[in-house]
Amino acid sequence: MEGAVAGAERVLHEVAAGAVSRRRGQGHGRVVHRGGVAVEAGGAGTFAFAGWRALLAVTRVVPLPVLCAIAGLVGSAMYYCWPQGRRTMLRNYARVLPEATAGERNRIARQSLANYLRYMVEFAASGNLSPQERLAVGVETPAFDGVDRGMERGRGVLVVPMHFGNWDLAATNTAARGYTMTVVGESFGNPGLDELIVRGREALGVRLVKMEKVGPSLVRSLKRNEMVATLIDRPLHEGGVRVRFFGEEVEVPAGPARLALRTGASIGAVAFPRRGPGRIDILGNFDLGFEPSGDSDRDVQALTQAIMTAHEAYVRKYPEQWYMFREFWEAHTSDEASKER
Repeated sequence: MEGAVAGAERVLHEVAAGAVSRRRGQGHGRVVHRGGVAVEAGGAGTFAFAGWRALLAVTRVVPLPVLCAIAGLVGSAMYYCWPQGRRTMLRNYARVLPEATAGERNRIARQSLANYLRYMVEFAASGNLSPQERLAVGVETPAFDGVDRGMERGRGVLVVPMHFGNWDLAATNTAARGYTMTVVGESFGNPGLDELIVRGREALGVRLVKMEKVGPSLVRSLKRNEMVATLIDRPLHEGGVRVRFFGEEVEVPAGPARLALRTGASIGAVAFPRRGPGRIDILGNFDLGFEPSGDSDRDVQALTQAIMTAHEAYVRKYPEQWYMFREFWEAHTSDEASKER
């Protein structure tokens, strides 16, 4: 049991929000090739790769509602078998839900982990969807009104989600609607897992650009009046900006705001709450109330703050659908509210 939990933790750290980047100078382990895919040798790396391949196979034969129900049970069990992650989540939720009781925060944190496991199942199963089923993924989709208004301006549209709900189903639905979209993603520590996930996303019509290889490609995409999507609650590599989120300072990437200001692209905060197995809403706030001042640094901070304020409303409404398994705020010794009762 202990080994399985350790392997599952590795999967969460590799795939989930807050995956900690590989330290500078730290290379991969020995790499072998299996079925045309490079795989990092070693216990946890092999577990992640084999687990994802097994999940892909299972989604072809087991109905999605059944898999989502099982994923929810597994996620709830993992919550109690992962004390470090549980404590981290509770510290985060102490800031999001300061008025909630310890029991309520425990329940929501447990639901968040269960929902993340459901997200993984839905993403793995998305390659089995027909074009018509990909279109049916979105239930309420008001975000596309904002996207279309932005497209009319001719400078592209930058959508900025968090690790929330199911962003891969949203990308699947967006591509099925005929939009050309480039998604910025990070490389996973295990090369085999990374390759499988990249293949899966690209098979759904989504162009993926790795964070470390972005270069000028995003500017070109926006100049072609296309969509670009980049997460704002990912771990920082460089270029962070300090904003307030649920009343406390946090540092988040400055890249989305800088890119929008540089290109003149329309920008919106988007969220994709789950409605049930394989179904999501696609929400967007493109009226962020931001007016440029002409001061570059000030504008980057103000626009990033506007984006995070919009996301605060989403997280406040659907706290159990935000997947944050690392410390999002700096830890304080006075975090008594996050302790388990």
